[in-house]
Formats: sequence, C-alpha cells, structure tokens
Amino acid sequence: ALPMLGREVAALPPRVHAVLATRLASLSQGGRELAGLAAAIGREFSLPVLAATGVMPESALVTTLDELWERRIIKEQGAAVYDFTHDKLREVAYAALSAARRRWLHQRIAQALTTLYPDTPDGIVGQLASHYELAGEYTEAAWSYRRAAQAAQRVYANTDAIRYDRRALALL
Repeated sequence: ALPMLGREVAALPPRVHAVLATRLASLSQGGRELAGLAAAIGREFSLPVLAATGVMPESALVTTLDELWERRIIKEQGAAVYDFTHDKLREVAYAALSAARRRWLHQRIAQALTTLYPDTPDGIVGQLASHYELAGEYTEAAWSYRRAAQAAQRVYANTDAIRYDRRALALL
C-alpha cells in the first residue's frame, strides 16, 4: 500500500524541505513531471509501468529518466527498475503535486497496471487497490482490496488480509 506522503513531508524540518524542493525545482519541466509520476507510483517503479501510463512518449521518458539518474534523484534497482535515492525526495516530489494531478496520476497508474497485468497477480493487487482509492475510484478500489485480502489469506498473511478487508468495507 502507498503511504499518504503529504503528511510525512510536514514533519520535515523547513530547511531540509527547502533543500530537497530546490533540488527538484532545478530539473527540467519533464524531469519534475516524471519525478511526480514516479513518486505517485510508490517505492520502486519500472520503465514498463512509466511507459504504460502514457504520460510522456517513450523516447522522452528514457531521456528524462537519464536526467533524473544523472542528477542522483533516482537510482537503478535492476533491469528497468528504479527507486528514489532518498525517501524524502519522493515525499517532496509527491507533495508538490496538486490534488487533481495526484488523482489523475493514480488513475493512469491503475490503468497501466491493469493493462500490463490483465490477470493482476496477487503481489500487486494491493498496490492496484491503493492507486484506485487515491484516484477516487472507490468501487474499483474496494473490489481490489477484497482481492488483496483473499491473496493475503492464501499465504496466511492474516493481519494483511484483515487490513485489506477493513479498507474494502470502509470504501463500500
């Protein structure tokens, strides 16, 4: 599940927040947009998911990923998998997004995950549910949380199953 990043940023000392915001502000417009998209995805993000959102053409996406990597905003975690170099950078990038932009990005991410994984594997159904919820698509989120609970039950992760079921019930 995705953290509510906006609340965590408020806990940052103002000077630290300012330094990180300045670092992100020095990026190109595309770099800031991609950092926001990556922050909305969550911890790790992959090139296929970024591309499937359709937020930018693939050639621009690769160039912009290079910019974020060269500026040490992101790091490679594996083949076509990335993460922010620091969690606080992710939080500041996410907090810089307007509420409308956040909802739109989460909706695009949910669509991308559904397109890339039509038979949504158990490992990402909880993430998919979070994106639907943050996009304001509560019915889809509730059904996805229910599927996540069932997946958690299958591996005896009962605490997670209960948490997902409670979230589904709250949304219904």
